[in-house]
Amino acid sequence: MRTHASLMVVLIVVLLAASLGGAGVVFSDPLIPGAVVAGKFNYQGRLTSPSGLPLDGVFPMRFQVYDDAAVGVLRWDSGVVNVTVVRGLFNVGLGVNPTDFNGTALWLRLYVNGEWLSPRQELAPVPYALSLRPGAQIRGEPTAWSGWVLNVTMDGAYPQAGAVTGVAATGSAVRGESSGGLGVYGYTQDGYAVYGRDTGTSQARGYGGYFASDNGVGVYGYSAADRYYNNTQAPGVYGRSLNGVGVYGVGETTHEGVRGESVDGQGLHGVSTNDAGVYGYSTNDIGVYGRTGGSTGADAGVYGLAGAGAYGVHGYQSGASSGLGSFGETQGTGAGASGLSSSSGNGTWGYSANGNGLASMTARADNNYGLYTYDNLYSLNIHSFGAAMQVVQNGDQGSLEQGDVVAIAGLGDSPVDGVPLLRVAKASEANSTAVIGVVYSTYAAAWLADPAAVDPTGATGRAEPIPPTGPGPVAPGDYLLIVVRGPCLVKANAAATPIQVGDLLASSSLAGHAARAARVTVDGVQLAIPGTVFAKALAPLAAGQKLVAAYVTLQ
Repeated sequence: MRTHASLMVVLIVVLLAASLGGAGVVFSDPLIPGAVVAGKFNYQGRLTSPSGLPLDGVFPMRFQVYDDAAVGVLRWDSGVVNVTVVRGLFNVGLGVNPTDFNGTALWLRLYVNGEWLSPRQELAPVPYALSLRPGAQIRGEPTAWSGWVLNVTMDGAYPQAGAVTGVAATGSAVRGESSGGLGVYGYTQDGYAVYGRDTGTSQARGYGGYFASDNGVGVYGYSAADRYYNNTQAPGVYGRSLNGVGVYGVGETTHEGVRGESVDGQGLHGVSTNDAGVYGYSTNDIGVYGRTGGSTGADAGVYGLAGAGAYGVHGYQSGASSGLGSFGETQGTGAGASGLSSSSGNGTWGYSANGNGLASMTARADNNYGLYTYDNLYSLNIHSFGAAMQVVQNGDQGSLEQGDVVAIAGLGDSPVDGVPLLRVAKASEANSTAVIGVVYSTYAAAWLADPAAVDPTGATGRAEPIPPTGPGPVAPGDYLLIVVRGPCLVKANAAATPIQVGDLLASSSLAGHAARAARVTVDGVQLAIPGTVFAKALAPLAAGQKLVAAYVTLQ
């Protein structure tokens, strides 16, 4: 006849200290101080006969762990093992898998001496302490929407203490991960929500805080504080260094090392008491780069502001060789560089210790204009290489072209109030006193429009490029340039008298041509007729008609 056993489960009282061996039943060993907690818990029971007498001997037993009180999934199985029972008491270590103890309810099913005992016994909280061993996990739903899975509270006032601390020689002492939330969250009323400190002795080897992102923002700072006297900046990110840079950024590729953006304020703002508020340096490219997407005169890629006696923008080139202290460039119709004074100062001022105070040039084929002004021009002296010219209007019935000798034909339609505009026509009689110059080129009317009337800064510029000047022809009513002083090419006529270098020239009887000036004798001295000479020949012409070089001088 089979003897039925009666098993009484005793409260689990201790976690065994043993190696991290495979799952199974392990008999208890003495606890070793400092040993790593094993993946098993101690289970004690009492085995008696049907009459209640304690049994002695070795009995076959089997232990199984399920996730349900009646059915469920088998999580762990010891297999049949022989357990020694002394005076009815036995003690085994169940080598379960610690990952099963993650907050999920579990039950123990027991087999003794050929019989499965019922009901299954729910495992008390002590085995769940296995989740605190190295490599273990705590897993489950939080206590509430804003609750927790693990909560540690430190009471009392201990400024240097920590509710949770971690120590690691390498790797992470404390690590937080979240696939869709916050990896690490810190909260404080008036202190530091998250505080990191590096106390290493090696320079540039540690970080008080280090943050990295594979696809997002490495460090994000936000402040909703108001700007008061003790927090005038209310910064989203605040950096401070005793001996170095408060905030330092590096762009590994072609992107910015530091970038600032603002909707209504400054994207990047720098302040210094005794040095540069913003300093930019580049080894091979632009030290400071400013850009604006605006399209009005109030928008600026780089804007400099200074008080009385200071410089709003100062450019300096320190090298002894070539270089520029300041450079402006535009790809549109506006000015590459512009100076504007709203009071009585100079719009643009140039000064040089040993060179040109102001130098300018144009790449246009007609050379118009290296320097252009719609206003008066003041100079101590003028050093000229070419000729001085006058803008006039063709008042002839026919076209004019380069080299034509022209005479005054009256006043034309002036685009500028108070400034008369001459009308000219080909000189048609010999030795005319009305000769005013020699035709040089065409001239576009667009040059006569005041650009400052539209935009005094020069940012707008001209809507269309102005056509280049040319030798002609110049149609009646169009504008043209005539040489009034200096060297030029003139149509010469030597049919009656050869022309020699240095001869005085006057108008010819052949319309639009020059000839040797007629002479009169006064007191035995031959003189040109007063008021008829307009040029001196720079090249000879023995006969016929030809363009020759001459120097125009109406004096």
